[in-house]
Amino acid sequence: MNTVEVNLGKRNSSIELLRIVAMVTIVYFHFHARDFSLYVLGNERIQEKGLFLHTVLHHLGMLGVPCFMFVSGYYGIKFRENRFVDITFQCLFYALLTFAGCYAFCGYRNIQQLFFFNNWWFVLAYVVIYMLSSGLNYIIEILSAKKMLIMIILFYFMMMGSMFNKAATTNGLMTLLAIYFMARWIKIYFNERQKTYLIFIAIGLLIMKFLGIVVAFKTTHLGLLPYLSSYDNPMNIVCVGGMIIAVERFYFSSRIINYFANSTLAVYLLSESQIGQMIFKKLFVPYEGVHYSIVYFAASLIIYIICVGVDKIRILLTANIMYKLTINKDK
Repeated sequence: MNTVEVNLGKRNSSIELLRIVAMVTIVYFHFHARDFSLYVLGNERIQEKGLFLHTVLHHLGMLGVPCFMFVSGYYGIKFRENRFVDITFQCLFYALLTFAGCYAFCGYRNIQQLFFFNNWWFVLAYVVIYMLSSGLNYIIEILSAKKMLIMIILFYFMMMGSMFNKAATTNGLMTLLAIYFMARWIKIYFNERQKTYLIFIAIGLLIMKFLGIVVAFKTTHLGLLPYLSSYDNPMNIVCVGGMIIAVERFYFSSRIINYFANSTLAVYLLSESQIGQMIFKKLFVPYEGVHYSIVYFAASLIIYIICVGVDKIRILLTANIMYKLTINKDK
């Protein structure tokens, strides 16, 4: 979840705003999916009131996660020791906060929190890719466009295979790695006209995605939905890529947006921590006369703001520690 810089080092706030929207969507997606049991749908639920709309919103929400990795791949990850220390420290801080919160409010010690990278699948996979980014970028430099495309196709063939054959699965690291390579390939080898075509292709694929949901409901085959929404489905990554390319073209700079976007990782870490789920769940309550989707999006936005506030306090409290950890690095 890196910072985007363009135009002589100035951050493109349109991409930063997209990252904020994507994170709010991710918060919505997780709480919505847990509350309405949307991760796996059986055909026996097909007549359930409102299930179709739940499913559409669920699938749109799932585009938020690959959005972050595509941004990282599109602009490229450059390993910086300061940034690595910052990511590690954030993970440790929120893991310890969860450990303390669980003990204070629930009376038990969750020792698993001490393996702080493993509390969030995305962070674990991202950190591994971040550590290997110099080597990955070297591979990208020495491969031709054709060879790199073949590698990407092979990656997705293996990932699609793991969706059907569970004897060997690729899991999150492979998922993010494939997104990173696809995004770099598009950034390096697509000209502006091809990128414009990709935007229209992405729109077409979004329509196909919606039609796929309709077909699943009409034919009573809800088992198709996990394959349609999977992070390993390249159709979803192309949709995200087209969206990012379109947003990138609306360049502007805003200190306020950049300020909030700086704490996007913290929003994910805190909202998806055990203590965060326990506390924030109370915000998702029905209000008479208000559609649940409005309530959930409003609650997700509130959670984003709260998490940003907590993170800014963390930054102030740990400024001296971070200074000592990062001094003289990246020079």
